[in-house]
Amino acid sequence: MPTASARAPRRRDADRPFPPLRRTAAGLAATGLAPIALAPIALAAAILAAPQAAAQNADRWAADETQARAVLPAPRGETRVTGAALSCAAQRWRLDVETAGGTAPGDGAAALEVDARAFALRPARDAGGLAFAVPRAAIEPLKDGLRLRLSFSGDLQAALGDAAFSLRGSKLAISAAQERCTLRDMSAYTPVTFTPYSSYMNLGRELRRDDIAAFRLSTASEPQLAVAMAEFDGGRRVLFTRLCGSSWYYGASGCNITGFAPRPDGGEGWNAVYDTESVHLYIDAGAATDGWPDLVTLPVRGVGAGLIWRWDGKGYALKGELPEEPDEEPDEEAPPATARD
Repeated sequence: MPTASARAPRRRDADRPFPPLRRTAAGLAATGLAPIALAPIALAAAILAAPQAAAQNADRWAADETQARAVLPAPRGETRVTGAALSCAAQRWRLDVETAGGTAPGDGAAALEVDARAFALRPARDAGGLAFAVPRAAIEPLKDGLRLRLSFSGDLQAALGDAAFSLRGSKLAISAAQERCTLRDMSAYTPVTFTPYSSYMNLGRELRRDDIAAFRLSTASEPQLAVAMAEFDGGRRVLFTRLCGSSWYYGASGCNITGFAPRPDGGEGWNAVYDTESVHLYIDAGAATDGWPDLVTLPVRGVGAGLIWRWDGKGYALKGELPEEPDEEPDEEAPPATARD
């Protein structure tokens, strides 16, 4: 009987389920493995391919990983423009232009020509170098267009010449900047602040009882409730309630806001007077209808125009878009800055 230290006889290669690995270049090639001696060749091939990859990247827009900023690809044409970047802050768009020598060459007009449309650019007030305020109306064409030309007139044209840019990758890069862009300045309005710790929580839960039950039935979970009471002149008031839960139930924002006002006849109960997906909600005390101030909303993720909601006698109805700040927008469209045959 063999002991624990006894060894079984070694099998011949032909008896083995897998033949032994032949440590030769031919043997490794047959197994799909590269021999170590061939590594320098692969490394050299990767080094030679790097400039080609860099050239491809230079022809596409690139999104900044942390800022609301999109870097344009290398410019084309006979121009002294060496680079450009489109950035957003407080929902204002700005184009920073780099030039050979790094200094602004003088006065002159500029325009963004996207396919068949031209957008006038206004010099950015706080820019130390060459930078322009970009109208918001140009953003979507930049995302969907095929060709872009930055054209100049006056001293700028003489010093720089026009610059053409590819729009490859612009949709993804600009969309990323839109997502990261901060909200516009709303200091002129009063924000509506929601909280789950208000003394009006019980009333809010009662007013949204049916909505809470419907959400619970559809999702087998409980929505999160928060409220905010807004009080106006003459005893007018609105209790805003916010329910948050699944995005497939409430939409992309994941929440719903419904506002309730006491019955106008003085009877018991509250009527729904406002209803939207979740938004940044503000009160415009400077504009009122029958004592009810306008409501102003911004998208929760900063993408899209602000909206104005106005009292129509029964509730708040959409009035229109919130105008841009007076000094923010240059003319939406303009003829090209330079004439061409």
